[in-house]
Amino acid sequence: MVTNQNHSFDSTSTEQEVIKYTKILAQALELDKQNAKVYSALSSENRALKKQLEDYHSQHNTLEKRVKRLERNVKSLETELEDLNECVELDECVDSETVVDLIHEIVLSLIGKKRPGQRRSSNKGAVHRRGSSDSDIDKVINMIKYQRIWKSLA
Repeated sequence: MVTNQNHSFDSTSTEQEVIKYTKILAQALELDKQNAKVYSALSSENRALKKQLEDYHSQHNTLEKRVKRLERNVKSLETELEDLNECVELDECVDSETVVDLIHEIVLSLIGKKRPGQRRSSNKGAVHRRGSSDSDIDKVINMIKYQRIWKSLA
């Protein structure tokens, strides 16, 4: 009988161990399932955050380019304003009648017509007129810049 008792004790303890390990295994499998769900959720969240970061990076680059362009524009306008301030200080500004006359001269020289009361001159004179019209164009451009800036400041 001793053998039966030992055997029954051994089989009972073995059954209890099997049950214990089965429970542990079941818990481990359940934890594994939970971990898989959490991993999946975190992976999805990670992908969404990566996409969002890429979008923000793209927007940042676009905004950076815009800022650089605006800085260049501001610098250009500051330069124009300085030029106009010098023009005002030196009293070199041109009135609107002078601008109209200059534009009229430029248009006539561009289409090759002579002004009333003006004779056609040789090529040498034409070169001189072209140089003069370039300076006239510069005056017109400066006047237009001056007026545009003063209008924007008003």
